[in-house]
Amino acid sequence: MITVNPRPDRLAPELVQAYKKLAPATLGHILETAMESSIQAVWKPIKLVGPALTVQTYPQITSAVAAALKIAKPGDVLVIARGSEQRHATTGEIGCLGYIELGIAGMVTDGPIADQVAIQRMQFPVFSRGSVAMTGKTGGWGIEWGAVNVPVNVGGVVVNPGDMVFGDDDGVLIASPEEAREHLAFVQEKEGWEEWVRGEIARGRTISQCRAERPDPMTKVTIGTVNR
Repeated sequence: MITVNPRPDRLAPELVQAYKKLAPATLGHILETAMESSIQAVWKPIKLVGPALTVQTYPQITSAVAAALKIAKPGDVLVIARGSEQRHATTGEIGCLGYIELGIAGMVTDGPIADQVAIQRMQFPVFSRGSVAMTGKTGGWGIEWGAVNVPVNVGGVVVNPGDMVFGDDDGVLIASPEEAREHLAFVQEKEGWEEWVRGEIARGRTISQCRAERPDPMTKVTIGTVNR
């Protein structure tokens, strides 16, 4: 049985647009919700921001992904939990073409993918644990099991439906819509400060001089780390 829960529209479009100009690693100064380093971009440079459409699959069966596509909206990010499955690809070239047609913004999975050269060529944002030459099955063995829009554990982080998926060349970080809104001003200020520092260093100043003149925004932040 595949359970499909209603989608929570919790992430404001203006937050998505704002974070497209920013870096996950900056938000990672505050949140402890980055995925494991083994989940990497299939191609670079890459940027992915959008609400999570979460999927829990049976290890070798990806039928739940097909169920998720029926309720997907443009801009969604598929976050697919495969558990310990590392021998069957979550998707490949043809699957990604279907995602693009639906307007899906990208995909994050803790399993491997296939057709990495084709995915790189089409520039569809995908984060995975490498690639493999065998695809998952959309049916078979009489197994229909999985869930859509449920909390999933991917890369050591619990991802809830509607969370913000925030990825670039460094990896993927997850934030709740509330966290994304709360910390946006800090991330913008921090990145503005870093850009100013780069300019000052290029003019021959030292990092110590820069910090003395204009303190790092981190010095004003009381960090309440979040683990999921």
